[in-house]
Amino acid sequence: MIYTFLFGIDAIFRINTTLWIDTTLYFLTFVISILGWFLLKKNTSVIKNCLGFIFVPSFSLFITINSYGSSLNYFHKENFLIFGGLYLFVLVGSMIFITIKTKDNCRRKSVIQMVSIILSGLMIFTHSCIELISNFENFVGTGFVYLSILIIVYFYLKVLIVRINKDGNFKFERLNLISNILFWIHIVLIDFACFGMAAASV
Repeated sequence: MIYTFLFGIDAIFRINTTLWIDTTLYFLTFVISILGWFLLKKNTSVIKNCLGFIFVPSFSLFITINSYGSSLNYFHKENFLIFGGLYLFVLVGSMIFITIKTKDNCRRKSVIQMVSIILSGLMIFTHSCIELISNFENFVGTGFVYLSILIIVYFYLKVLIVRINKDGNFKFERLNLISNILFWIHIVLIDFACFGMAAASV
């Protein structure tokens, strides 16, 4: 959180409303994503799982929208059609496959859980799609694309662990450990990347 601390000091002393709002939202989404990771850390209740899936991608999505939101109208529409369609096809196909493969393990679990997983997937894939398009639009290098891959892999590992696990006891400790490591690598690297870009712009 070096970025948040230094950017917050800069916003306060310059009394810049825009910086103050950006810094606050940055910090809040950072905390919300960590809270989501914590709720998914152990497969407990359906409600915690639902909130966890919704909260996890908030930080990544905020960074993407905050960085490229005002520039999206400059992006070529064909890129949105190509990459957006590809990402959506992968998401829908994978969700159908996972639902079919795990339906016997999740009869006692609410349909709301699957809805929250789909919403989380849409948030993650929206973030990842924009990051990928920005690379082809020469807005940024490939670094953020690799970070997007980390959160996608984390998402699918968590979906499998939550959907397959019936009794609340982890049967996939190794997968769970890998997913947790991927999450923290993703969120820490984004924080350092944002700090680096902010420092370079000074």
